[in-house]
Amino acid sequence: LDCAIVCGHSRLGKTALLAAAVDTRFAFAYANESGCSGAAVTRDKRGERVRNICTMFPYWFCDNYRQYMDREEEMPFDQHYLIACIAPRKVLVGSAVQDKTADPISEQLACLAASPAFENGFVCDGVAKPGDEFFEGDIGYHMREGTHYFHREDWLKLIKFVEHHTNKAK
Repeated sequence: LDCAIVCGHSRLGKTALLAAAVDTRFAFAYANESGCSGAAVTRDKRGERVRNICTMFPYWFCDNYRQYMDREEEMPFDQHYLIACIAPRKVLVGSAVQDKTADPISEQLACLAASPAFENGFVCDGVAKPGDEFFEGDIGYHMREGTHYFHREDWLKLIKFVEHHTNKAK
């Protein structure tokens, strides 16, 4: 179990983050384009918002969450808390530049905001561009060209991130 990985795309990316937060058997969590209510900060988010996701998928969230529709700034938490719950284990977040609904910038900001919970949080040198990968920290991030789907490149980035950290630990 030293290298158990939970991963998912979109709503299953949200699920992967929650699974890793509550089950410490996972050494790695990967959320690919999980966006709103996943690995993207909610405040000042572009793209999908709490109203959108609760209206479109009302069965995904508890009734209490709906009170924050159009009131995200009043939430006593934000999505980086979910990422922080996975510490000290490793987290990878993947984005696609044309996935405006998931909002890649908000996903990268969540990685940065969760950093204090980790020994070696999110290490980056600026706003990601397609092709960028930041894998040095306990929180990794990558961005690729394209839209909202789980691409072969995303799988390869996950493998590279896991290999980087398992080889570093040896």
